[in-house]
Amino acid sequence: MNRSIVTIEPVLAGWVVKLRGEALQVLPTKLEAIGFASRRAAEEHRQSGAPCGVSVRLRTGETVLVALHGWEGQKVRGTLR
Repeated sequence: MNRSIVTIEPVLAGWVVKLRGEALQVLPTKLEAIGFASRRAAEEHRQSGAPCGVSVRLRTGETVLVALHGWEGQKVRGTLR
């Protein structure tokens, strides 16, 4: 399955948003970066039809998936997880 992940990583000037390794924008706050990345992921999904998510690499080094566009998900007992 083709899919893309828009990534957000901390940098000295704030948070950089990347798609396929290419920096799209640097924003001053994590919240602004998540909003921008989610809109970009939704647009990527609309254009390609392939699922696109957003992941954030925290300053601790952990990575968290924060948004999914076009992913079916796994149904377990009537809920998506």
